[in-house]
Amino acid sequence: MKRFLAIAIITVGTSFTISAQEHTSRPPSTPSNTPVRTNTPARTTPVDNSGWVQFNSEEGRFSVLVPEIPEEKSETKNSSPGPYTTHMFVAKDMNNVYLVGWVDYDSRFNFNRQAELEANRDNFVRGLKARLMTTRPTIIDGYSAIEFTAETGDRIFTSRVFIVGRRPYQIVIGTPKGINHSAYVNRFFNSFKVNLP
Repeated sequence: MKRFLAIAIITVGTSFTISAQEHTSRPPSTPSNTPVRTNTPARTTPVDNSGWVQFNSEEGRFSVLVPEIPEEKSETKNSSPGPYTTHMFVAKDMNNVYLVGWVDYDSRFNFNRQAELEANRDNFVRGLKARLMTTRPTIIDGYSAIEFTAETGDRIFTSRVFIVGRRPYQIVIGTPKGINHSAYVNRFFNSFKVNLP
């Protein structure tokens, strides 16, 4: 199972970094470099006997409960409106993969908020070669959002995408098919909070 999770993290992480935040309508871009692990100041606090920790990202301006301290990757790409940087945090437990990501756009890049939400959903699903199962608009902490589920051959991915200011956020949990992981999904999603400066 651990080997499968490693493969799933690589697959999901690559898809999330490259596909989920990149829009097909944007001009082709050239990566400025390969993804690298960064050292964002963060704080973790054990929450209870389950072993989950509260992870706080100062740069990302968010906090979330996760089963382990997540690994961070970031990548900057160039495009005609200006560079944009994708940030991603990945954590896992014995069965599930947890992702939190956001994009920082160049101030010259203007986007339609609803189109941005839908593009993040569609490109994430396409990047995984998954099938979109459900999608619905919702409100998260006062921000318009999309919540959706997608499936691959053996996993279900549940995700929320929303925009705070000019920053699109996406949170994702990937769980095995045939097992009810709603408690993990709810705990992860309900704990995610954006902390505005």
